[in-house]
Amino acid sequence: MTAGPSPADGVSRFIADLEEEGLQPTRWGEAVRYMVVPAAGRYAGQQVETGVSAGELQGWPVVPPHWIHLRDEVNFTHTNTDATDCEPGWRRHSRDAGPWNMDREPILIWISHVRGMLGLAA
Repeated sequence: MTAGPSPADGVSRFIADLEEEGLQPTRWGEAVRYMVVPAAGRYAGQQVETGVSAGELQGWPVVPPHWIHLRDEVNFTHTNTDATDCEPGWRRHSRDAGPWNMDREPILIWISHVRGMLGLAA
């Protein structure tokens, strides 16, 4: 009998997937951070640092994270936030990725989700 994947496998895979897309992720405490550039909204064309909790990556790429980490100055009209796994000056926002259809590379679906969500920032 073989052992299943360890929880760290999802984190390593997520980091590798971001690196493959040229996003240069870093590990900060309990989070994986990386930069994205939204195409619309207040932050359009700007690099925005974002991240996810490592604990939410255990099922990656089959299961996407739910919470998106952002600096305190990034806000939304409607959001649920908390500071779990966040460094000072950061909070995480509850953002459902919707149906997780893996008809494209999961990291591309995830990056599109984050960019689209940032397009809604107030």
